[in-house]
Amino acid sequence: MRGCKFPQFINGGKMLISLEAIPRSRESLEEAAKTVHDFTELNIVNVPDLVRFPLRSWEACGILSAKTAHACIPHVRAIDFALDSPFPFIEFFRKHSINRVLVIAGDAPKNSSERVIFPTQTVPFIKKLKQEMPELKIYAAFDPYRSNIRYEIDYLKAKEDAGAEGFMSQPFFDTRLLEIYAEYLEGKSVFWGVSPILSEQSRLYWESQNRAVFPKRFSPTMEWNVNFGRRVIEFCETCGFNLYLMPIKVDIRAYLSGLFLKSASTA
Repeated sequence: MRGCKFPQFINGGKMLISLEAIPRSRESLEEAAKTVHDFTELNIVNVPDLVRFPLRSWEACGILSAKTAHACIPHVRAIDFALDSPFPFIEFFRKHSINRVLVIAGDAPKNSSERVIFPTQTVPFIKKLKQEMPELKIYAAFDPYRSNIRYEIDYLKAKEDAGAEGFMSQPFFDTRLLEIYAEYLEGKSVFWGVSPILSEQSRLYWESQNRAVFPKRFSPTMEWNVNFGRRVIEFCETCGFNLYLMPIKVDIRAYLSGLFLKSASTA
């Protein structure tokens, strides 16, 4: 990957690496806490808000805060909250020292009777959340496949103007596309997403459902994904960016050991 024309070390020169933890259960969160403890390169836990699980993202962060000193970032879905009502979890966030959040739009349930949702858009929700919790560091979601580069950059600017202080992206699988976006976001607090894809079925899912772009020489192997992850790590270190790891349906410890050149047996 290319070098950085104007390196911006916004974290005092230290790259931040966040690991995604799916809140399936308390036991899965305990395993996530052990993983971030064993792999010292990790310093943040990201928790998606998946409504098919009983634990909401902020509840999972409350559990994790008692098990690890690492920062925990819950994902919050804009469509779950009304703009004309106070954010209902302010005290919970403060009690559990949750001082960062990732705001996403959220997908409507297939069955509209399953849960109450609101026509709340991401930008006004970010503005509302920042007004009600000024101390909260808000990250905005970033989807490189949503439309086109100009649209997404303008959308990120609108989120930044509303109060977002950084961005977290969907997974990238091609360093060339990542570099194009990085030129526009140089000097910003960005976590670039990386997710290992270990089957053709997973690749087809990302291409059909998310319009993801894979390089011609992509291979759904651990070796390819580890090598790609290492290149992104090197790029982030050089340019002062951060990394967001989403190892879904993969041996997490084997993957992290490959990325950080450790023996899986000693991690």
